[in-house]
Amino acid sequence: MLKIPKTSKIKANPSPNPLGKRTHSLKELVQRDFVAATKECKDNLAPVFNLVNIQEDLIEDDVNKGSPSPKLLSANEDSSKNPQAIAQEGLTLPIKLLNDLIKKEVGKAAKVLELEETELQAWIDLQVMTPKQTLLALLRIAIEHHLDPLKEEVTLALYEDTHWQAYITVEGYCKILNSHPAFDGITFKESPQLSNDIPLWMECTIYRKDRSMPTIIREYFEEVKGEQTIWQKMPRRMLRHRVMQQCARLSFG
Repeated sequence: MLKIPKTSKIKANPSPNPLGKRTHSLKELVQRDFVAATKECKDNLAPVFNLVNIQEDLIEDDVNKGSPSPKLLSANEDSSKNPQAIAQEGLTLPIKLLNDLIKKEVGKAAKVLELEETELQAWIDLQVMTPKQTLLALLRIAIEHHLDPLKEEVTLALYEDTHWQAYITVEGYCKILNSHPAFDGITFKESPQLSNDIPLWMECTIYRKDRSMPTIIREYFEEVKGEQTIWQKMPRRMLRHRVMQQCARLSFG
């Protein structure tokens, strides 16, 4: 009897799914560019940005200019592109979207603050180490409260945990208070107890014409003191600045 050798079954290796790989790469890119690498600061009120809402912010301008709006990678795109081309495409898109949106916000801020757009753009370009979403937050704070970053009324801070934040300075809050029609005065009160000739705490009270009760905030020196030299030279002034910022934030933020 003639024995027919058994043919081994060859399992075809499934072809890689370029769409899945592209989606995964884009997801990683979004996480890398738009989510902070470290834990979020609890006081950080900056909005979270992603490719979708950035595109929505740009749609109005694109329609007015008659130019097509940027497109995200589509599931129907040609899947024959090599991985390197896909990676390059995925990297270029969010950078372009963010740069376009920053340019748009620079134009708005320059108009509101009556600044030269090129001057404000030059200041933004100098902030090479700052994440783009933090720059967007700074520009939107500047627009909302009419604060000039060139006068340090709104500025940027880098914390020890590498977290960046846009925040309103003492000069910025003074401008907000004194320009607001409801502002009706401010007072400070120091703790009678001292530690190394420094008040243990300080209170700030802000009055508004449209509220029956004032806003009162107390800050303790041990909880808010910084390591900078200015905290060693002028601890009372810095404590007063800190409590005023927090009180103004709750009253007019």
